[in-house]
Amino acid sequence: MICFQGFRRANDDLQMIKQGFHWRLLVLGPLGLLLSRSWISFSLTACLAAAIVRFAPVPMLPCLALLNGTLALFGGELIAWESRLQGNRACGVWLGRSAAEAMLRASDRAGGKQA
Repeated sequence: MICFQGFRRANDDLQMIKQGFHWRLLVLGPLGLLLSRSWISFSLTACLAAAIVRFAPVPMLPCLALLNGTLALFGGELIAWESRLQGNRACGVWLGRSAAEAMLRASDRAGGKQA
């Protein structure tokens, strides 16, 4: 089972954000945040990656690999932070094999209405 955190804005559909390890962020780094539509997090981490490439006194490849690993571990928190910045509110944590199953559990809990 995978843990998902639900976010929604008033009169909008529920958005599920996967908590845990993000393989996309490990492989793509900051570009993975861009694919998740997290513009602010992408901008900050891309600037950090550019600063590492420009100013790192040690070989930059291990530093960038460490950055990608950190993003992969804490990507769910970054995406959730950006969702809160956009005005969404947290609606609880739900378990499921996929985001659709977690959303179904959330709607069951709300009595058939969107959570």
